Amino acid sequence: MKKLLLVLLLCKLSHGQNQKLGVVLDAQNKKPIEFVDVYNNNDNTITNENGKFFLLSSNDSISFSKLGYETLKTTFNQVGDTVLLNQKTFELTEVVLTNEERLFDKVRKAVPTNYPSEEYKEQFFIRSLLRYNGDVTRIQDIQGKLKRRTLLYHGDMELEKKDFIFEVQNMRKVGIKDVTQDETDIYFIARSLRQLLMETVQLSIVMENFEIEEKLFDNQEKVRIQFTYNGDNEKLNTKGYYIINLNDNAILEYYELSQHSLDFRQKKDIKYRTTHYEKNVLFDKDTETGKYVMKNAKIKSVVEIKNHEETFHTFFESEDILKSYGHFANFKVRKNANENKDVFKLKFPYNEAFWNTQNQLLLTDEMQLFIAKVGAKESEFTVKSNMH
Repeated sequence: MKKLLLVLLLCKLSHGQNQKLGVVLDAQNKKPIEFVDVYNNNDNTITNENGKFFLLSSNDSISFSKLGYETLKTTFNQVGDTVLLNQKTFELTEVVLTNEERLFDKVRKAVPTNYPSEEYKEQFFIRSLLRYNGDVTRIQDIQGKLKRRTLLYHGDMELEKKDFIFEVQNMRKVGIKDVTQDETDIYFIARSLRQLLMETVQLSIVMENFEIEEKLFDNQEKVRIQFTYNGDNEKLNTKGYYIINLNDNAILEYYELSQHSLDFRQKKDIKYRTTHYEKNVLFDKDTETGKYVMKNAKIKSVVEIKNHEETFHTFFESEDILKSYGHFANFKVRKNANENKDVFKLKFPYNEAFWNTQNQLLLTDEMQLFIAKVGAKESEFTVKSNMH
């Protein structure tokens, strides 16, 4: 396990290149900011949940950018270990529901123009995380190539079996083999590759059941439309927002948070319900094609489980992060992964050379503690990993 720890926690540093390991915080509240793009013309990465990033590049320039914040452009020599980003000012405007309906009609009509409707290819990085009663039990990173039939489905388009073709190129995983530690034989089925992608393109809600509030920013070129459920079902609690570019009616970001108290569903010897569902999807405009593509996405679910006697009560939390890049590239995609299979069931050999140099997404502090815990000599856990 010592080798495993070194592989996951360290990166090989190349001579003659600029390198920066740092953290990005909100300048106002000093809280870490996730999904900040850290980049230059040659290299790029994003911040993790702790706001941490690592960028290695031969280019001296470095920029920090996220929707809703002022972009910071600097150099490796000038930037400190802590980077502060300033929020952009939002201007509250009068709420007019009829205008909202017209705006969303414009958004729907502009989908074929704003987003790729034809087949295209991209590269992806996926991190899947499983927690059991609040503690991390599995971590899995997958890097590869993807061919999509389209991005956002519209008009008469229907789902097809070959909507996605995945070619996994690199994978690393580590986790506890028996998550529930003999309390029960429950196995939590994680999202499949296909399910993850499908959830990231499902961005619509029934607006008539929601209270709406508009906030303009960027010289009134963008609008943040906040929605809060105000229907009759007291067990439902959903809120979130869209950020829309008013120049072309494109969705730039979608966020949804649902914290429900719905009735339990029955399955064999257990009953279960989803108590928390959170989704954040960000889009960016490709400079060459003029089409918007999905850049980053994060989905988190919490499932509560009991047996019928209620002597057993537990929570599983799944978290999936998708980073998409290299859009519209001209390369072949050879299918080698089952897109309908639980991601933790996927198998692929470990490539030490790749993982020693990748910096797509740093491990969080929580993940590092978990790896140290299962890697300790006195560890009580049976560890399952593809690393050797």
